[in-house]
Amino acid sequence: MTKRENLLRLVRGQRPAWVPCALNVGQWYLHHRKFGSLPAELAGAQSHTDVMRWLDCDLFTRNPAGVQDRLEGAAWHTLTETGALGPRTTDTLRTPHGTLSRLTEEQTQYTASYAVEDLVKDWAQDRRAYRWMLERLTFSWDRGIFEQTLRLIGDDGVVMASLPHTPLKRLHIDFGLDGACLFIMDHPEEAQEVCDLYWSRLWPVIQELAADPRIECICFGGDNVDAPFYPPGEIIDRYWVRYLREATDLLHAHGKRVLVHACGKLHRLIPAFLAAGLDGLDGMAHPPFGDWTVEDACAMPRGFIYDGGFSAREQVLMTDDEVKRFYAEFFPRLQGLDSLVFAAACQTAITTPWERIKLVAEICRAYGGRPD
Repeated sequence: MTKRENLLRLVRGQRPAWVPCALNVGQWYLHHRKFGSLPAELAGAQSHTDVMRWLDCDLFTRNPAGVQDRLEGAAWHTLTETGALGPRTTDTLRTPHGTLSRLTEEQTQYTASYAVEDLVKDWAQDRRAYRWMLERLTFSWDRGIFEQTLRLIGDDGVVMASLPHTPLKRLHIDFGLDGACLFIMDHPEEAQEVCDLYWSRLWPVIQELAADPRIECICFGGDNVDAPFYPPGEIIDRYWVRYLREATDLLHAHGKRVLVHACGKLHRLIPAFLAAGLDGLDGMAHPPFGDWTVEDACAMPRGFIYDGGFSAREQVLMTDDEVKRFYAEFFPRLQGLDSLVFAAACQTAITTPWERIKLVAEICRAYGGRPD
């Protein structure tokens, strides 16, 4: 049985022959390649996929570049300057109703970027320009990129087609986390209109992915679901669940399984995940960083995919002996769970020692019965 065949059994709700070990090392690889600090045994690695193959991993991977966005009849102006910690990038869009701009800064030392100034700063001032932008936002499905990824992965795994942010996350991206919460509380009807408008622009590409017979699994890969900013109750129901439910109904009708990237505090959101019709979560963090417990995983409907298990604590904060003791207790508690994909939650930290990554891959092999 190939790794792809084994993963497809899991994706389709069947019991896999072994627990897939899909340690996602994308950011870790890019950081160490940039600084020339890859281990000698990875000197020939051209991508994080090569690293995963070196580890003999099962490749359960998202294809984030497959869906691309552009503005019809408009263009962003981008200016990149040198900042104190790394490049500072200002993206500016001039509209008939005023100018929108966003400032981001990269911390070169940590291969990470963050927002300094959000796109929407004052709703009263920016509302018309922002709506003008959304009305011209167009998403397209790049089949060539997907086909290239399929060829790259081959029989070693399954490619999840990755969709952009859901409407609620789009508010987080454009308004900032705090600004999005205040916008929803102060202008609930306009927030609904903005979410509906954004969703109407994204919907055609969701329909296109649904109809593609090569796709088995789809992940809303940009969300980073976390209870503090997806608060249980009216907000998540109104601005998140209703959209996800529409998408999962369509995608299920075409035989697809649907996941969302969720790596924060998740326990209180279980009713929302069920109401949205999701088939699994990607990048889940267990305690103490997250609150998705083994008991939560086992209580979900049969076949609900648990994609996680390797958190920053096991990556960088524990000794080898502590890691071995942790997994000696953790894995047996998951016995009977047919839908575990052992992966990082939500990414492998750049400070994770290479020897630690190899150790944990072998622990997973020993537990999950992955063949030599």
